[in-house]
Amino acid sequence: MRVAWFGHAEGRRADGLSTYSREQVGALAARGLEVRFFSHDIDGDVVPVPSVRLRAVRVKTLTVSLPGSRERIGEVLADLRPDIVHCSWSFSTLDGEIARMAHAAGASTVATFHLPYAAPRSARGRVLRGLYRWHVRNLSAYDHCVALSEDQRQLITAAGFPADRVTVVHNAVDTDAISAGESDLRRRLGAAFVVAYMGRLDPEKRIPALVRSFLDLGWPDDHVLVIAGGGVHLRRLRRMVGDRPNVRILGVVTDPALRLELLRAADVYVLPSTAEGLALSMLEAMAAGCAVVATEAGEDGPALGDAGIRLPVSPLEPHLGNALRRLRDDPGLRAELGALARARVLEHYALSTGVDRLVDLYTRLRAARVAA
Repeated sequence: MRVAWFGHAEGRRADGLSTYSREQVGALAARGLEVRFFSHDIDGDVVPVPSVRLRAVRVKTLTVSLPGSRERIGEVLADLRPDIVHCSWSFSTLDGEIARMAHAAGASTVATFHLPYAAPRSARGRVLRGLYRWHVRNLSAYDHCVALSEDQRQLITAAGFPADRVTVVHNAVDTDAISAGESDLRRRLGAAFVVAYMGRLDPEKRIPALVRSFLDLGWPDDHVLVIAGGGVHLRRLRRMVGDRPNVRILGVVTDPALRLELLRAADVYVLPSTAEGLALSMLEAMAAGCAVVATEAGEDGPALGDAGIRLPVSPLEPHLGNALRRLRDDPGLRAELGALARARVLEHYALSTGVDRLVDLYTRLRAARVAA
């Protein structure tokens, strides 16, 4: 089976979208599928399969394809003649056009919809529901949509996408590559206790609030908060932290080995978001055996279940501070939650299970197209 995958490369970015692309296309290729990966040069050049590089510019969170991209995509699809074209949404301003070019090349089309969601009665939730309706105009050009959760499936169908064309395939992680283990990072940090966050530093993640909560605890300098990632709040965070020795802002970390070393060094992983789909960074932390503290945003709370500490989205305090104190003071609880988190990922969010469902979807779509 030939698959053209439109996604997000690593090298200059390290977030859930790039992790999703890397792990999915790598797993599909390992299953014997012929995968061609389309990505943008502004994202980086780390890809696990043969790739097609396209030019684009980024305006905040919008990726704008530059002239020549449409023609290049059309040429490659005509030559490759894929069975499936899969778009990790949002790829670029060409998202809807990609589906139409794929159909012209005789391919079935799939889009994984990554847009986060929030509590429906919140201001952010209302804005995001409007974005769902706006995106569905182009999403409707695809034969099938992959949602990350049942709640997201309902949001997509409420926005106008046909319910019989949506399949839930949870985000998943490679539990062989990510596991608990030793880390030298704790020694290099000079830390007795490590709190970590890894991901985008954008407003809905509320990392400035995490920093304030951590500093308000008044812990000694060997209690360290480590933040890895990039985004619009990076400069603000560096100004907030100044020269404090117990908050380390690493910036974007693209090396998978260093990302794993950070997770293995963490006593506690915190995700204080106001809006999510299903955070891959949280699933990675669970797979590494971290004690996780996460808000109920999106699917994160249900995915964490009883394997961590779940916080209300609002108010964040005093709940976050209380959770950090409790976990700092109870090493046994940290170990118990870390083991439960690892077991929960193995049971529900292993990459192999998600790829099985994806290959089954591809097979059904290809058969339906041949029959038609």
